[in-house]
Amino acid sequence: MEGRVSSDQDLKLGDTLRYYQRDSHAAKALLIRRLRCLAAYEAANRNLERARAKNKDVHAAENAQTQACQKFETMSAHGKQELVGFRARRVAAFKKSLIELAELEGKHAKTQYEFLRQSLLSLKDA
Repeated sequence: MEGRVSSDQDLKLGDTLRYYQRDSHAAKALLIRRLRCLAAYEAANRNLERARAKNKDVHAAENAQTQACQKFETMSAHGKQELVGFRARRVAAFKKSLIELAELEGKHAKTQYEFLRQSLLSLKDA
């Protein structure tokens, strides 16, 4: 019976941590993509400065810089929304998991109580 209780606890807590790990990995990947967009935006700024200094292909460099800026801003806005959602999902998932774990432990406690009660009754009869 104790083995079953510990196994159920391990499974429930393990599932919670795996869910958190996957969600954290997705958030980290999003931030990495945002950093890449930032690097591209900074490179476009440097290229625009060089183009202005040489006075060649300024219009193309400005367009590239504008597109990189828009992509970075879009990624930043999306990242902010995703991180806020991540926090809400994480709190909800932990809350749900802990409630389910408490219910499961209550169920196991009732089973153990019933087992002990039956054992005492059988000892009294013997």
